[in-house]
Amino acid sequence: MTGQPRPSVCVIGGGLAGITAALDLADAGVEVTLLESRARLGGLTHSFRHGDLWVDGGQHAFLRCCTAYIGLLERLGVRHLTYLQDRLDVPIASEKSPVRTRLHRNDLPAPLQLSGSLLRHRWMSLRQRLLVGRVALALGRVDPTDPDVDTQSFGGWLRKHGADDRSIEVLWELIGKATLNADADACSLALAATVFQLGLLNDNGASDLGWSRVPLQQLHGDAAGRALDAAGCTVQLRAKVSALLPESSGARVVLADDEQAYDAVVLAIPPAALERVVDPAALGLPADLADRLGVSPIVNVHVVLDRPVLDTDFVAAVDSPLQWVFDRTTAAGLQDERQYLAVSVSAADDLIGLTTAQLRDWALPHLRKLLPRMATAEVLDFFVTREPDATFRAAPGSGRLRPHAETTRPGIVLAGAWTATGWPATMEGAVRSGYSAAEVVLARPAGLEPFETPARTSRAPQGSHRVARASQGSHGAEPDPQGSPTTDELVKAQELTRALVTPALRKAVDTLDGREHLVVAYHLGFVDRHGDPVHEDGGKKLRPMVALLAAQAVGADPAQATPAAVAVELVHNFSLVHDDIMDRDRTRRHRETVWSVWDDATAILAGDALQALAFEELLGDAGPHTADAGHLLAITTRELIRGQVLDMEFEQRQQVSLAECRRMAAAKTGALLRCSTELPAVLVGSTPDQRRALATYGRGVGAAFQLVDDVLGIWGDPAVTGKSNHSDLRAKKHSLPIAWALDQPDVADLTTWFHEGETTSAELDRIATRLDDIGARAWCRESAESAIQHAVDALHRADLDETAVSTLTEVARYVAGRDM
Repeated sequence: MTGQPRPSVCVIGGGLAGITAALDLADAGVEVTLLESRARLGGLTHSFRHGDLWVDGGQHAFLRCCTAYIGLLERLGVRHLTYLQDRLDVPIASEKSPVRTRLHRNDLPAPLQLSGSLLRHRWMSLRQRLLVGRVALALGRVDPTDPDVDTQSFGGWLRKHGADDRSIEVLWELIGKATLNADADACSLALAATVFQLGLLNDNGASDLGWSRVPLQQLHGDAAGRALDAAGCTVQLRAKVSALLPESSGARVVLADDEQAYDAVVLAIPPAALERVVDPAALGLPADLADRLGVSPIVNVHVVLDRPVLDTDFVAAVDSPLQWVFDRTTAAGLQDERQYLAVSVSAADDLIGLTTAQLRDWALPHLRKLLPRMATAEVLDFFVTREPDATFRAAPGSGRLRPHAETTRPGIVLAGAWTATGWPATMEGAVRSGYSAAEVVLARPAGLEPFETPARTSRAPQGSHRVARASQGSHGAEPDPQGSPTTDELVKAQELTRALVTPALRKAVDTLDGREHLVVAYHLGFVDRHGDPVHEDGGKKLRPMVALLAAQAVGADPAQATPAAVAVELVHNFSLVHDDIMDRDRTRRHRETVWSVWDDATAILAGDALQALAFEELLGDAGPHTADAGHLLAITTRELIRGQVLDMEFEQRQQVSLAECRRMAAAKTGALLRCSTELPAVLVGSTPDQRRALATYGRGVGAAFQLVDDVLGIWGDPAVTGKSNHSDLRAKKHSLPIAWALDQPDVADLTTWFHEGETTSAELDRIATRLDDIGARAWCRESAESAIQHAVDALHRADLDETAVSTLTEVARYVAGRDM
C-alpha cells in the first residue's frame, strides 16, 4: 500500500455548484473542506420561516433535460421529494379573459410535440401561430457556440424571422424569460437558442416541468449537509473567507481566525464575491469581471389567502406583468383552508427598488384580474423577497465574458452558474459547473501530475478518462470470497456473525408464508427448491460482520446492532435476486438462481419481500435513534437502485464520463458497505466523528470490493466464485480492468474484439491472458490497496475501540486480498 496522503481541496461556497464539486471530489477520494459564509448550505436555493410558513427565497423549477441537476438530487437522496410531469402541461391565464389555455405536449417527435396546443394558443394571431413552426426550425439550426451568435439579441433575431411583438410577449418570452432572466431584446441569442434547443426542439419530453414538493432548504441545503458528512467532507458554516493567496501549486485560504494551505481551491462564489477575496487578474480574469457580466434581479411576491383561488399547481400569465404564479401551500406546511401563492417576476429591474407597500399596491390588482376567485378572498399576509443578484445578465456578448473552470493559476478553479457551462444561469448550469470544476481539479491543470486517488493511480496513463463500468452485480453483487478468513480476529468475527445474525435471519424469513417463504429461504441457502433443509450457503455475510464490528468500535454491545446487521444483509440479498434477473445469471453461490428455478415474476416478488423484511427488522424495536437508522437505510436502498439504473443506462451509451462511472460504482457497491458500518453507529447514537470515520471506512472497502469483484469476473475460479468462467468477458462488460486496458496504447486488438470478437472458451482465455499481460489485474490490485489504506486511515483518526479497529483492518485487507 502506498500510504500517500490524500490531496486536500478547499471548496469556497456552499451553493449547488460548491456542493456538487465537493461531493464529486470526495467520491474520488480527495480530502475536501467546504467553507460557506452563511449559516446554511444551498446558496440562492434556500428557505426560511415566516410565521408558520416555510418560504423559498426564490421559485425554482427544472426540466427533464436538466440531467446533471436531477443526478445531484439522486446523489443527495431527495429526488422523491420533487415532482416531474409525465408530459409538459402549462396552464395559461390572462388578465383580459376568463378563458384559460394550456401548453401541452403530445406524443409526436420533437419539435412537433407542442404543435396542437400552439395552434390553439389563442393569445396570438392565427398567422403567428402558423409561423411558429418555421421560426422553431430556424432556431434549431442556430449554433449557440458561434461567437457571432452570442452578440445578437434574441428579440432582434425573432423579428428578422417574422415574429411580431405580440408573439414574442405571449409565447417566446413566456417560456424564455423565466429561464434566462432577461427580456428577449436584452438576451443573447446563443443562450436563448440553448434553452429552446435543449428544452423543446431536440427531444419530445425534454421540456417536462419539475419542481420541489418541499422547502428548497430541505431539498438542497439540509440534504447536502447529510451527504457531505457521509462523504467525509469537512463543512464549516459562517466561515467567511477574507483572502485567497495563490501559491506555486494550490493556495492559502485566509479566514478571520485561521489560515490553511490546500493543494487546490474551488471558488464556487459569484464574481463580486470572488473579487473580494482575490484579484481576478491573478487568475487571468478581467479585473472588472463582475461589472462586465452585470446582474439581473428577480422579485418574488408572496400572498397568503383565507381560501383557495388557484386550482392548479401553477399558472403562467399573459397580458400581465406577473409572469408565473405558484401554489406553494403544501410545500410551505399549511394544512388548513388557507392558500399560499408565490409570484415570480424575472428581469425585475423596474421592481427591485420598490417598497413592500408599493409592490402590494402593484401586485394585488393584477392578481385579482388574473385569478377571478380572489375577488371574494381575504389577503391574510403579503410579503416580498428580493434577489438583486439572482443571475448574471444574459445580455448579447455575455458568452465571451464567462470564464471556464480552469484559471491561469495551478490548482485554483472556478465554479458557478455564471461560468462557461453552455447553459444559462440555472440550477442545471450551477451543477454542471461543479462537475467541471471537480474534473479540472482531479486532472491537475498546468502540467502538474494528476491527483492520485483510489480511482486514479500512477499506473493509469495521464489523461485517461475512459469509462470504467462496475460489473458483476447490480448493486454490488457478492461472489463468495476466495477462501475463508484465517486470522483469529476474523474467525471470531465470523463466528459471532453466525451466532447473532443467522438465527435472526431465519426468524425473519419464517414470518413469510407459502411460496414466498420457500423462495426466499432457498435464495438465502436455508432450504433446497423443494423446501428440504440444507447446509447454509448464503455467502460470507461480509456486511453483517462489519456491522457488528462497527457497533463494537463505538463501544456498544454487538448484539445491539443485530437488527442493523440483518437489515443490510436482507437489502443486499434483495439486490442480488433482482440483479440475477436483469443480468440473466443462472448461478450464484454454487446453485441455480431464483428466476432460473421459478420465473421472473416469482423472483421479483421474492426480492421485494427481502426488502420489506429489512425495514421490518430494523424498525421493529423503536428506540430513540431508530427513525434516523430507518432513514439511512431507505436512502441507501434508493442509492443502490440508482446505481443499477445508471449501470443499465451506461450499457446503452457509447461514452460515459469518469465522474459518472465513479458515481455509479459508488452507488452500486460502496453505498451498502458504507451503510453497514454507519448504520449501527446511528442506531446506538454515536458521535458524528465516529459515524464519519465508519462511513469513510465502508466506502473505501466498497471501492476495493468492486475492484476485486471485477477481477474475479475475468480471472476468478468458477469452483470458488460460484459463477461461470470469464463471466464479464462473455458479457463484454466495461468493468474496471477492461476499461483501464482499453485506454492503454497498442490495444487495437482488444478494441476490435470488444466490438465484434467471438466469445468461445478459447477466445475468452486468450483475452483474459492479454489483459493480464498488459497490467490490468495489477492495476486493480494497486487501486484496491490504495482504497483500503484510505479506509483504514479513517478508523485511526477517530475515537474507536482498538480491538474492533484491528479486526476491521483485517477485514479490509481480506477483501483486498481475495485471489487477485
